[in-house]
Amino acid sequence: MSRQQLARRIIHWLLTVAVIVYLLTGFGITQYRIVEPLTFGLLTKNLAHRIHINLEIPFIILVVLHIWLLPLLRRFKLKH
Repeated sequence: MSRQQLARRIIHWLLTVAVIVYLLTGFGITQYRIVEPLTFGLLTKNLAHRIHINLEIPFIILVVLHIWLLPLLRRFKLKH
């Protein structure tokens, strides 16, 4: 597997995890009466809100990398 493929795969998986956590915490903020029992009290409304807010910048960075990864890799010729 080349560096380019590895970088793509890592970015895609990180973005997938970020989207799932972002959705789960957003749901945990709005529907906390459902999410708290499902997570056995681990994801409270306050914790979901803090995670959701702190995930904004990493989410934006991952989306930008996801969109611009191939052009950036081609520009800097990081093939191997």
